[in-house]
Amino acid sequence: MTRPFRLALALVAFAAAPAAVRADVPLPTGGALQSVDFERHVMGLLSKTGCNSGGCHGSFQGKNGFRLSLFGYDPAVDHAALTRENLGRRVDLVSPDDSLLLKKATGATSHDGGMRFGKESWAYAVTREWVRGGAKWTPGSGTITKLTVTPADFAVVPPGKALQLKVTAAFADGSSEDVTPFCDFKAADDAVAAVTPLGNVSANRPGDTGLSVVYRGSVQALRVLVPAPPLAGGYPKVAEVNAVDREVFAKLRLLNMVPSPVSPDEAFLRRLTIDTIAQLPTPEEVRAFAADASPDKRAKAVDRLLAHPLHAAVWATKLSDITGNNTDALEQPQQLKPRRSQQWHEWLRKRVAENAPYDKTVRDILTATSLDGQTGEAWLAETLKLDGQLEKGGPTDYPSRKTLDLFWRKQATTPPEVWGEKVAAAFLGVRLECAQCHKHPTDRWTQDDYWGFANLFSPVATGAGSTPELRKLIQAEVLARREKAGDAKKNQVNPIREMVFATAAGNGKVPAAKPIPMTTRVVEPKALGGPALPHKAGVDTRAALADWMTDAKNPLFAKSFVNRVWAHYFGVGLVNPVDDFSLANPPTNPRLLDALAAEFVGSGYDLRKLERLVLVSRTYQSSYDDNASNKFDTNNFSRAYVRPLMAEQVVDVLNAALGVDEKFVGPEAMPAGTKMVEVGASRLQNANLAFALRIFGRPPRTTACDCERASEPALPQSLFRMTDPAVLAKFNDPTGRAVTLAKGGKPDADVVEEAFLATLTRKPTAAESAEAVKHLAGTTGKARIDGVVDLFWALINTREFILNH
Repeated sequence: MTRPFRLALALVAFAAAPAAVRADVPLPTGGALQSVDFERHVMGLLSKTGCNSGGCHGSFQGKNGFRLSLFGYDPAVDHAALTRENLGRRVDLVSPDDSLLLKKATGATSHDGGMRFGKESWAYAVTREWVRGGAKWTPGSGTITKLTVTPADFAVVPPGKALQLKVTAAFADGSSEDVTPFCDFKAADDAVAAVTPLGNVSANRPGDTGLSVVYRGSVQALRVLVPAPPLAGGYPKVAEVNAVDREVFAKLRLLNMVPSPVSPDEAFLRRLTIDTIAQLPTPEEVRAFAADASPDKRAKAVDRLLAHPLHAAVWATKLSDITGNNTDALEQPQQLKPRRSQQWHEWLRKRVAENAPYDKTVRDILTATSLDGQTGEAWLAETLKLDGQLEKGGPTDYPSRKTLDLFWRKQATTPPEVWGEKVAAAFLGVRLECAQCHKHPTDRWTQDDYWGFANLFSPVATGAGSTPELRKLIQAEVLARREKAGDAKKNQVNPIREMVFATAAGNGKVPAAKPIPMTTRVVEPKALGGPALPHKAGVDTRAALADWMTDAKNPLFAKSFVNRVWAHYFGVGLVNPVDDFSLANPPTNPRLLDALAAEFVGSGYDLRKLERLVLVSRTYQSSYDDNASNKFDTNNFSRAYVRPLMAEQVVDVLNAALGVDEKFVGPEAMPAGTKMVEVGASRLQNANLAFALRIFGRPPRTTACDCERASEPALPQSLFRMTDPAVLAKFNDPTGRAVTLAKGGKPDADVVEEAFLATLTRKPTAAESAEAVKHLAGTTGKARIDGVVDLFWALINTREFILNH
């Protein structure tokens, strides 16, 4: 039979075949498929086998002349590619087994992607039946309205046992169907539980892991819990302090996992002090706390440290990361950039110190403008005053401004899509980047969501005056500056720039929205997963965005920040990474996250109350020592996790242990006694300090991703503490703790105890004390100083010192 004749027969068969043909294809999870549908089944298989992934035929250029829509988001394109292109050779309606689609998938014909399924498999049978039935497509037949996974929430699987998941899809025509075999399953930690391609979950060891289920772009996730063996004598009764403990311990009971005991006083005080103010408790504070017999001393310590001035500095540093306080991106001149970063940091610090409601702080960032409600004349006078303060290098009045216009003021134009990504990550905990070019593969965000959110920020602009009157004032001031500077330096005069939202500016113009790349389609400005917010002349659309974002019913705003607070105090978020709230990344304890978010909203977004709730909990106060039931736990908070220090904490904790102050020089010069956590600049000119911050992971704040702050241990970190000349000089500082202690005339045992309390926040064991005393015995003068310095050097180069526990 000639090829044209076969093609003609195929076209006749294609035209005559019904939309769905009785198939009765047995499915591997039970039952039979009565009829094969292109959208529900064939496209499901194309996704399950990876054919439409970005590394295969779903890439923009396709593979070997065959291109499918990425992750199967365009059935029309895929159906045409399969049935019309390449002279229709991919499906053979007369002889289905000769279809190139099946020959390639089974390896019968050369295929770069290799064999995707066997000829005797159920996948082959489904695909063959679709071709045999005419390779039809009913548009919209597979539109999903809801995807349900059974069991929901937690799936408890005892060790050595297995559990079959069931996935049901509800479709737009009102029907529903078991689509389990057509789904992709992925366990986040297969050391805890593994899942087969057909959704059969087997338990490996006690613990829990996330499991994602993807069906044609729709995503659901659940937690798989593998309990430890039942405890002899039953589960012990553990005292609960508040809602944090109630939810944490409820999950631990499901896992037969017993929380570690309460940490010793010294360990608790060290952990709390590092977490809240980035310092170490002094030896005097450690002794006083250990000697205090009052039952509420821990709660009192929490209250005292939350009210400490450095506590606000810690959160100003973290919020500087979150909001993108990138020194290099700020406005010229170069020497003032670090000072502008400091203004940003101080603005945030003032809000935390005053315990301003978090929703108000975010609103004052989102809706910021340079004029800040002032007249042009008043703003220009304020700007001149602030510029003068910046030139002098001391504190400025910027923190007293209502809004943070520095968030939007950059030296170069920032495209609206970058603003969308930054705002989504910072305040909603959502990573949008994947939706820029196509629907997010493991979340609900589409290109329309991405560009609709981006176009909210199209009117953001920075320039030399938003009205003719203001432009004249600015031009006059710049001219006066140039005349004062003289001909030689007139081009070095600092610019005066105003940040505006163009729709609300005096001219009332509405900038054009940006079309989706490679198309002419423009998406209306829209909140992420929320209502449309069209721009209107004379209106700042960001105010409506702030209303929607900070509303108590917003599903992401409160949870996102609560998760960041939790991650700060435990080293890992309930959603981790903290800026990756997505359908495929479920919280480790959703009930706890909901409870904390409800408390936060109910308190009026009170950060101090939220922190206190966490810090006084039995969960936060647990020891890091493990037991037989929780030794593998990494995300259920059954014990305190040993975790690295933030880079700023490393600098401040090292200085606190050695009793010295850091010196900040150059453009970032700060008063004597300033702590690293009080410095806002993301880039420092002090080479030694900049190196320390870099190797311990301080982020440059160039992107919207929380992943910029590294926390992994590395060899340069150890070498820094052991050999860095600037660090070694601190050991021998004449006014530092080591030298002062060596010259103080105290007995050797007292010197050793003081050194341990100053560095490790505990007294030495008998063996440690004896060894150290032996090292110091009989030394005097320079030899005694060297001996005490050796002791401090040895203590600071332990894991116990450099880790938070």
